[in-house]
Amino acid sequence: MNSTILSSRYARSLMDLAIEQNSLEKIMSDMSLIGKTCKENMVLNAVMRNPNINIGSKKGIVRDLFASATDKLTLDFIILLIEKRRIIYLKEIASEFRDLYNKHKGIKVAKIYVARNIESSAKEKIIHLLEKEFSSKIKLIEKIDASVIGGFKIVIDDKIYDASISKQLQLLKKSFEKNLYEKGF
Repeated sequence: MNSTILSSRYARSLMDLAIEQNSLEKIMSDMSLIGKTCKENMVLNAVMRNPNINIGSKKGIVRDLFASATDKLTLDFIILLIEKRRIIYLKEIASEFRDLYNKHKGIKVAKIYVARNIESSAKEKIIHLLEKEFSSKIKLIEKIDASVIGGFKIVIDDKIYDASISKQLQLLKKSFEKNLYEKGF
């Protein structure tokens, strides 16, 4: 089965359970922690992907890591993933859960690419403008990208707003490639 479809189904199931048990915010917090842990801890990923490590050991590791920091529903869900041999998809499931949560709460995620950090007042203005434009709550994720040179590039949904100096330079280069003047002299 395709990992995207599988991750989506498990994330949807967890989302439905979290809503049913009125613990959506706590589960979202747990899944953020788990996603961050999976992203940063390569040893944990290697252990969970290793088929030679038995299920009991994997359950013990997960309980040691997450039992005190997560809700019982989250822990039971991770144990289920281990039992079904789907634990290798945990990072993708956590990411998909975050996307479902944002959609459920009406939050749009906007990524802004800048050459250096933006001041908090500028971030607030950008968020306000985007919220007005999209009639939705906006979560702004700042990414540092030196290739932008200056200005910014915002990606939200399937739209790109590119006000970077690098884009302006590209447009200028294209306009110079078109020789508007004939060599007649």
